Amino acid sequence: MRTDGGIAAARRIGYIDRRAVDMSLKASTAIKASFTPMKMKELERETGIGRETIRFYIREGLLPEPVRPKRNVASYGPSHVARLNLIKRLQQERFLPLSVIKTIVATEEENPVKGFESFIGLESRLGPLLSEGRNFGPLKLEDAASAAGVSMDDVRALAGIGFLTIDVKDGSEFLNQRNVRLLELIGEWRAAGYTTEAGFPIEVYRIYAEVTEVLAHRAVAQFYKAFGEKVPTEEAVQMAAHGIRLINEMMPLLRIEKIIREVERVSATGALTPDEKDGTA
Repeated sequence: MRTDGGIAAARRIGYIDRRAVDMSLKASTAIKASFTPMKMKELERETGIGRETIRFYIREGLLPEPVRPKRNVASYGPSHVARLNLIKRLQQERFLPLSVIKTIVATEEENPVKGFESFIGLESRLGPLLSEGRNFGPLKLEDAASAAGVSMDDVRALAGIGFLTIDVKDGSEFLNQRNVRLLELIGEWRAAGYTTEAGFPIEVYRIYAEVTEVLAHRAVAQFYKAFGEKVPTEEAVQMAAHGIRLINEMMPLLRIEKIIREVERVSATGALTPDEKDGTA
């Protein structure tokens, strides 16, 4: 569940000035020359961020693990200071949720991409282009569940497996346009007979969430690698929107083709493969 962003905040993001990240990197380089390892208390003082938050960032993969010269001793360096300052800046100045910051950080660590910072906030411009005429505003969670005919327990279970993302703002829970439509489709799916009683529990949808998350991570990383620092932001917005539309047309066709081929195979062999016996439709 995402608790620190939301559609309204995303609309205000824009793209971050490349100088913001450059300044952070330069500061880190300058510190290294005269830097001595520091303890948690010193890291708190240096960054203005509390230890519980720092530990949370480490657990979530937003911040590197400290060096541990011996048991119960942790040393922090300039990379920790630079990373914490960058996270704080992206949150406070650009209203980026931690989920977005984490993706940026992970992409940079696993496969460094120059120019990613120029595309920060791209999602705020992509959303309206891909809204397909529907109301882009968020809908309260209870209202969305009621309209879709899905119980709140099931809504939370769907969020628990990553199929839905619930945004929280000012203590209230919302679904954005895309998640509202996903929930509507679950309601329609059940109305068509694909109920829990028929053998389609919430867990069935987990694989769709997991597969699409992997595809999304790879697609975003590839886009940033290919076009970072090469394409102006406005052009990148149009390219991304067009690419998403093409993929959205490609994926259903590919899935239908695979399903038909699989049905043909089962008809010919009279047997399911082992991992399909408890699989999804």
